[in-house]
Order: sequence, then structure tokens, then C-alpha cells
Amino acid sequence: MTATLLFDMDGTIVETDHLHFQAMKSVFLPYGVDLDWETYRTRIIGVANTATAANFLPSLSVAEGAAVLDAKEAAYREMVTELEAASGLLPLLDWADSEGIPCAVVTNAPRANAELVLKALRLTDRFACLVIGDELANAKPHPLPYLTAIEILGGDPQRSVAFEDSPAGAKSAFAAGVGVVGLLTSVEPDVLRAAGASVVARNFNNQEVLTFVRERTGAGQTSRQASELRA
Repeated sequence: MTATLLFDMDGTIVETDHLHFQAMKSVFLPYGVDLDWETYRTRIIGVANTATAANFLPSLSVAEGAAVLDAKEAAYREMVTELEAASGLLPLLDWADSEGIPCAVVTNAPRANAELVLKALRLTDRFACLVIGDELANAKPHPLPYLTAIEILGGDPQRSVAFEDSPAGAKSAFAAGVGVVGLLTSVEPDVLRAAGASVVARNFNNQEVLTFVRERTGAGQTSRQASELRA
């Protein structure tokens, strides 16, 4: 079994939470829900759409709620134009390639969103697989999405690292037995630590993050890429 690096998408490898918030606010308003950023940040980020619809639109049927959230995702995709990968992500992916460590994206976002974002970032070919929570029997915070990615990659949870920006995602990875790095894009450090993150940081350039990744994966310490990461 191999070491693996497993990445959430929104708020982790790319900052898109502000676009999701705008789209969610626009589709909720006709139903009398005037969504504010604090509510979105603390109760929606990282949560599967089925659960969000049930929590915020309880008067609607499951099918009606799903239709509203589908409209939100379509509105979000219309907003996506040029995107920039999170700071330090590309060197980390280069290092993983040099060490023979496969990488995956594990997200609760719909497949259409994930494929659009990865294409916009020009990262489609950098990940060995794309795991979509809503296509499984259970999405995050259940561990199944991460367990599925590890199984596909032939990974060892004890030598794997997940990068997450939400408590739901961190709980999912932690429950799968994966080491968790929390990215501080929208959630407080203590919240991510309580959800299972061993390390929290603003971006992938953080030295503590890189040390944790090398130690967790057991990757070689003498390669040129590892030296560059230490610099």
C-alpha cells in the first residue's frame, strides 16, 4: 500500500467560497431565507447539498430541495471564470509526483463543479482520481469518501494526508484514519483541530504542513524536491 495525498476542493485547493455564498444566497432568498456569511461559513461550508436543503428548506420535499440546490450549483458555475490554485499547491503536487505519491480530489461538490474547477486550474491531469461525495452512499462527514479514494489509489491511511478547510471534511478524513491538515480559509483553527486536524495553516507553503506531510507519508528526505520544499 502506498502513501497518498487527498485534497478537498473548494476552500482548499482553490478559493471559491465567496462564489458559492453568492449563489446560495440568491437561490435561498425566494424561500424567505436571507443567508448571511456567518451562517454560510459555520453551517454550510463542507456540508453535502442534501443535508443543506433539509436544514434550510424543511418545508420542501426532497426533490424540491434538490432542485433548489441544483439551481444554486448552476448559478455558481456561471460565476466561475479564471481561478488560481492555492499558494504552494503546485510545488506540493510536483513533490508528490517526484516521490511517486498519488493524489486525489475528494469533494462533496457535484461532479460538474469539480471538473469545471480542475479544468479552470489546469489541474485535471494532476490527480489520479476524483471522488464525489454525493455519488456515494454517504458524503462527508462520513468517512466513506476518503475510504473510497484510498481504496482506488491502493493507499495506506496511516501514510496518507488529507487537506481540508471544513469541519465536515476534517471529520471525514480523520474517521478514515488519515492524517488531516486544516486550511484556514473560512473556519477558525480550534474548530478544525476539534474536527481532527493535526496541523492548521493558511496555505500549503507552511513549514509545519510540509514537515507533517513528509513524516506522515514516510517520503524520502534527500530528493531535490524535498530540499526545495524545505527552503
